[in-house]
Amino acid sequence: MTQSKIIVFCGKGGVGKTSLSLSLALRCAESGKKVVVVSSHPLHELAVAVSLSGLSTEFPTAAQNLFAIYIEPRDLLADLVRNNFPSKWVAEAVLNSQIYKSLIEVAPGLKEFEFLVRMQQLAERRASGAPDYDLLLWDAPASGHFLGTLHAARNFETFLSGPLASAGAELARFFSNASNITLLPVTTLEEMAIEETVEMCGRLEKEFALKATAVLMNLVSPLATASATQIDELRQSSDPALRFALERGLMERERAAELQHRVPARQIVVERVRSWSTDLDLLNQIGRSLESIPTA
Repeated sequence: MTQSKIIVFCGKGGVGKTSLSLSLALRCAESGKKVVVVSSHPLHELAVAVSLSGLSTEFPTAAQNLFAIYIEPRDLLADLVRNNFPSKWVAEAVLNSQIYKSLIEVAPGLKEFEFLVRMQQLAERRASGAPDYDLLLWDAPASGHFLGTLHAARNFETFLSGPLASAGAELARFFSNASNITLLPVTTLEEMAIEETVEMCGRLEKEFALKATAVLMNLVSPLATASATQIDELRQSSDPALRFALERGLMERERAAELQHRVPARQIVVERVRSWSTDLDLLNQIGRSLESIPTA
């Protein structure tokens, strides 16, 4: 079945997954692709973090093609109950019962499972025989929650019977088609972020047979990618601020090399943007660093 291409931005919390996913979404939507960003943040929180004000004026094509959604699993589970009870009164009684309210909070993986089912529906939704969206970008939650979400699909297929098990089997089929999934771990060149990235990538490959397409190294100093000649020239400077920046850049170079050794995937450097006028300007500048990400 033809489906939207899925690009997953995953990694430690706070490394910039949201900004990077929106930057790529803006770039692709402006080029004419229909793009939906599945946010790990409720939309009102996303609007506070990143403003898309002025999108229709500055990027009119993107404004027609870019969509952002937040999937609330509790609402999906409520719809599942309503659709499986012929009586509206009985369905509402179930939804209002304390047993149901407790169950959806404590049942391991239930909310995560419904989240993935909805994402599968978005990727495979179609009109006139073609997918509704060219790209589905998942701004995934922090590493541990992300891995737990993927485990939910496997557990529901393995341990349950009935409709949920069938949905679990469909979900397993969906995620087994690795050719449609681009996995992009995001990290800064900080020690803790690198360690979490290495552990996450190892588990993704071992437990789900998913390999990183590329590793995005975010908020990197320009000195981290400077040539040897440029580095030698900077070593001659006696400016304390410049020497500090040089030491920081050299440390980032060493950490990038270590990361390459431990996660042998292509590295994409996203330099720290030094100045911008609006959030849209920031996203547009970041997007230029993401041109090499395959979106076809």
